[in-house]
Amino acid sequence: MSTNTLQTYLVNVLGCKVNQYDAQQIEQLLERYGLEKTEQSDDADVIVVHTCGVTAAAAQKSRQTIRKMQRNNPLAHVFVTGCAATTELTDVGQDPVFRVPAGADWVQRLDEQLSAMAMPEQHNIKGLKTDTFTISRFGDHTRAFLKVQDGCDIGCSFCIIPQLRKEPRDKAIDDAVREATALTEAGYREIVVTGVSVGLYGRGRGSSLAEMLRNLVNVPNIGRIRLSSLHPGELTDELLEAWSSNKNIMPHLHLSLQSGSDAVLHAMRRGYTADEYYDAVVRARAALDNPAFTTDIIVGFPGETDTYFDECYDFCEKVGFPQMHVFTYSPRPKTMAAKMGHQVNGAVAMKRSEKLRDLGETMAINYHRQFQGLEVDVLVERVKDGIGTGYTPHYIPTEFQCSEEQQNTIWPVKVTEAKSSGISGVNSL
Repeated sequence: MSTNTLQTYLVNVLGCKVNQYDAQQIEQLLERYGLEKTEQSDDADVIVVHTCGVTAAAAQKSRQTIRKMQRNNPLAHVFVTGCAATTELTDVGQDPVFRVPAGADWVQRLDEQLSAMAMPEQHNIKGLKTDTFTISRFGDHTRAFLKVQDGCDIGCSFCIIPQLRKEPRDKAIDDAVREATALTEAGYREIVVTGVSVGLYGRGRGSSLAEMLRNLVNVPNIGRIRLSSLHPGELTDELLEAWSSNKNIMPHLHLSLQSGSDAVLHAMRRGYTADEYYDAVVRARAALDNPAFTTDIIVGFPGETDTYFDECYDFCEKVGFPQMHVFTYSPRPKTMAAKMGHQVNGAVAMKRSEKLRDLGETMAINYHRQFQGLEVDVLVERVKDGIGTGYTPHYIPTEFQCSEEQQNTIWPVKVTEAKSSGISGVNSL
């Protein structure tokens, strides 16, 4: 580590798509100060740990990462940012030099703290605002995330995020278009529109996510556009109309369910019933080309009886999800659910989770089998030992024989095999 002017940085990021985007903002901010990226913590003058706090386990992993960085390099300037950069992390050993919790102005506050340090280039970015500080690259990925929204106030009883990310806020459409243009010009073939609760975009401002999409599809030479997670109530007719009229927007959506039991959904404070969720699925299937719905399920939520779990199981089977992320409930301190009675026995919850995961595998292979013998377009994200891997428009993992030159290109693949984990095929050209 340099003892005078700081020279190098390392960003260690934990957590979700939004955090992955935030990490790109951090890297590009540090580089404006003339710092160079290093992959080794013991080599870094500045270390930023961008934390996750969505679960107690995630907060604990954040603590462990901070301690590890401090052990590896006790002389580094350590910044702790993100959802867990709060008083929850007081027990991390040597106190970090700086903490920058998530919130509306976190990039601005990070910038102000960096400007007071011995940087190769001294220039605090005048007037910097978090939501207008756009990125122009997304590492060596073929897909780039574009965060258009942050914060949440929905208030699910199991979720800590509204307390950590604070109130909802939006990126201006002009800024999002400018960012998507830069990412497209940099060679990214797919843009994933994301946010903490992206369906809230434009609420109370006379705008909407549909309006955002109508502008993004007009970016010159833009490739695929993919939406991240939505709440079923946010799948409006306006959004479906904008979606169905633009082939650049992929027919895949993560539509978070959490439970298929109305009683559990009410306890979770999700704001919809199973029937209302299913209505959103039916409307989307009528508007889009055989859309793929992926989802999250929490099993073993407080008060979940055998009957309620069976309702959830039957509902998932009715929808036919090609992919389910099944989580066994664990209490998150400082949430309403953590204080609820009728906590479910851990062994019972694990058994239910295994049963639902088995159903998930069956539904996945059934969904994938409908593509056997057909030609699908695959964005090749990686090539290793002559095997290319990537995703179809329906977000199905695909592998086929190809060359290094095909990486970061979209290729037609004829599907020859379907498995629960994805599909395999042969190059159609």
